[in-house]
Amino acid sequence: METLIGMGANGFIVLTNVIDWLRSRKLSMTDLILTSLSLARLVWQAMVMLGVTMVSFFLSTYALDHVYLMIVIMWVFTNSVNLWFAACLSVWYLMKIAIISHPVFLQVKRRFSGLVPWLLLGSIVLSAFMTIIFIAALKTGSSIYNPYKSLGSNISESEIIQPTFNERIAILSIVQNFIPLALFLSSIIFLIISLWNHMRHLQCEGVCTSDLNTKAHLTALKALVSFAILYLFGFAATILQTTLTWRTKDDSQTSVFFHNVSALYPSGHAIILILLNPKLKQAWVRMIPNLKCHLRKTPS
Repeated sequence: METLIGMGANGFIVLTNVIDWLRSRKLSMTDLILTSLSLARLVWQAMVMLGVTMVSFFLSTYALDHVYLMIVIMWVFTNSVNLWFAACLSVWYLMKIAIISHPVFLQVKRRFSGLVPWLLLGSIVLSAFMTIIFIAALKTGSSIYNPYKSLGSNISESEIIQPTFNERIAILSIVQNFIPLALFLSSIIFLIISLWNHMRHLQCEGVCTSDLNTKAHLTALKALVSFAILYLFGFAATILQTTLTWRTKDDSQTSVFFHNVSALYPSGHAIILILLNPKLKQAWVRMIPNLKCHLRKTPS
């Protein structure tokens, strides 16, 4: 249910921005990043749903190396892309809203709009490179380690190469996610510093601290801090769930709980982005009555 809600929310963001782009023939940098991020999350969540469906109903097919490898490649790649796109969103908010007088920051701020498409393209290329490294790390000799092979065939557990490389995979996962996460947290810190300095300046001038710039800071911080909290919980849950699966093959309620926590951040953050973005919020409010009307007309 979490994943389906997230797919609906991310799909709504993509559809709304694409329709607006087709009507106006232009797309702002904010909408471009939001659309790219939501599309990456939508594909990632679709791969999660596909993986869960395969494990639940088509385990013998999922145990085939080429099927398992294809799903793992898409999962790792789209997960990396959506983290890098989220980092681009955080840096964009920083450049657009923060009030920092340093010459280097001001020069980067002036040129950043033109760099956004290249940053998104670079995120895709870097994610593809990291995915290749990740898949190479899954290799045990000449084959890919598939933890579901013994469950989907008559091969015994002892006949499969045991995952002696768990620590290597865990370290690679952390390294892969560390840079975008560091950019994200750095943007939050600089935005907080900018907001603090701005409010101190307003207080010294005797001006009301609830001006438009302060509201813009607070809105951006709500979007970024909410994602950071959700992602940190999700990342911890993913590491714990992966370790649990590889070491114990335990399909207990604990493993299911970790799955639910890791699925929360792309769904929850998409809803928060809709609520904090005026255009998306208005489109959502306009859609609800039409949806209710359509449901009433649908024969039971």
